[in-house]
Parts: sequence; C-alpha cells; structure tokens
Amino acid sequence: MILSEWKEKREKEVKEQKLVPMKKISNNFIENTIKKNNLNAIKTIFYLASILEDFDFDKELNTIDIDMKKMFEYTKITSREIKNNLRAMQETAIAFIDEKNDEEEYIVLIPKINIFYGQNLVKVDLYSKIAKLIVEVKNSYTYIDTKVLMSLKSKHSIRILPLLEKIRGYSSHIAKRKTMSLDTLNQFFGTKYKRITDIERKILKPAKEELDSRPLISFVYQVQMESFGRGRPRATSVVIDVVVRPEYYLSSRRIFIEFMRKDYINQDILKSIDKNSHNSIVISISKYGKLYDKNSGNTFDAKRANEIWDMLYKLAKEGKLEILDF
Repeated sequence: MILSEWKEKREKEVKEQKLVPMKKISNNFIENTIKKNNLNAIKTIFYLASILEDFDFDKELNTIDIDMKKMFEYTKITSREIKNNLRAMQETAIAFIDEKNDEEEYIVLIPKINIFYGQNLVKVDLYSKIAKLIVEVKNSYTYIDTKVLMSLKSKHSIRILPLLEKIRGYSSHIAKRKTMSLDTLNQFFGTKYKRITDIERKILKPAKEELDSRPLISFVYQVQMESFGRGRPRATSVVIDVVVRPEYYLSSRRIFIEFMRKDYINQDILKSIDKNSHNSIVISISKYGKLYDKNSGNTFDAKRANEIWDMLYKLAKEGKLEILDF
C-alpha cells in the first residue's frame, strides 16, 4: 500500500470510527514513495536486489560490495552515473508508519558510501529494513527478463510492471483490474500532476507504447468521468486492465519455467512416452515445482527434468503445448 492509498483508507476508517493499526507503509521500492527518483535509481535498486544473497539480515546495519564493472554489464549505467546515483539515493528516505504507537520512522536508503578509485569498487551500508524491501523488488519481477527490463527507457514503464503482475495474479473470482485516483497515481509514479489528463498524456500513454513494443506484460486503461453539478464531467480515476501476451512468458526458458511452476501446479502438462521404459507417462508439476510422472508418482531426476523442460519450452514456443491458453 502506498502513501496516498493509506491516507484514503484512513479517512474512510475515521468516518466509520474503525481505525486499524498499521505497521508498515512501504511494501517495495517500486510501489512506495521514492522522492527525487530517476530511471537509473530504479535500475540500481534492481541490481542491489540481485547481490543481497549474502546480506546479514540479523544485523541492523551491514555493508555490501558493488563491483562497478559487473553493475555496468547488468544495468548499462556508467561508473560515473553509478556514483552520482548512489549519492542521490542518500537523499531518499523510506517511511515506516506505526499508527498504533502514533510513530513515523524515516530510514535513508544508503547512509554511507565508500568509493575506491582505481578498483572499480564501491562499498555501501544498508539498514536491514531497507535491504528486505530491496529483496521484495526481485520477487515482484519473477517473470521479467532482466535484459528486456534494463532496455526500457522510461522509469514509469518499469514502475508499473510489478503492479501489472500483481493484478494478473488476482484470484479468478476477481477482475484483473485496478482503479486508481489522482492522488494514488501521483503517489505511485512519484509525480505532482493536478489533472488525470496530464498523467494520461505524460505517463500512461508513453508507458503503454513502450511495454507494447517489448515482450512484456502490458495494459489498457480507461479514464473514469464523473459529473459534479453543472459543467462538464471531470476525470476522477483511471481503471487499469492487464494485457498478457504469449511472448511475455516465452521470452526466455527461465521465465517460462517459473511461469509454469506457479500457474500449473498439479495439472496434467503433457502425455508422452518415456524414452527409457517406453511406458506411457503423464507429465505434471508438483507443489514444489518438480516434474513428475502422474501415472507412477515418480519424480524425474535433474538431467531428465532439464530435457523435459527443453521439450516443453520448444513446444510452447511453437504453439503446440495445448495446456497453455493465452
């Protein structure tokens, strides 16, 4: 939940006299408030998410090493831009709100930076609370090919992707859409526009055009109008609907496997003949993401599973995997 949504929720609760304590307002670095952000800042966050496996989350504060050569290969951000961007991120704080105790806590993204000239090395300090939020970014982009993601030119295109994935993951009983007010849109995109038409012209249309041109999830939207007495109707909100294309999941073998493991658990994927025993098999995916034969109940070993994934991916790209309904 972002700040504007929290404010709307609180106003509603106040009216109903049903205040509910809230521990944290920041869910991840894309959906919450990041002041003075830019495209490189967002790409930097993605890179940090990829190198935090060894972070000691038991410590309040820990240090991580950034190899600028590796970071350039990942993000295409130059060493000068990396340094400038890290310095700018020192001016950004994340808000944690504890309504029960009537407290607000602001933690800066990067409290300390050490630059080692001639070594292509930067050391940065991170608070554990911030590191955990960064890791959530990685989880929000499970399906997206990093190379495609880093090729995007608009920060707004990148910011909207996890929202679209979240909408796509809604239950089958819930419409795959989200309604956002002017305040919520400004809070989400880090802008201060006074009219929804400005957000449509400067953010939604360009972001949609860019996402439509890449093998990614995209969206359509509709501006909602309301009449307030006399005069012309006024735009009050935007309804965003997800558009999922096959190439979104077929852009790489890794993304395809992650998609299958999440959306096709315990379903019959393909009927085939085992090349060793020549017996009929029904390939399924267990709740742990393992390929197994539904007829025998046996799980395929790693080598055989890789061969089967290769076959499934090839069939899917050729449009021959009947289970997939895009």
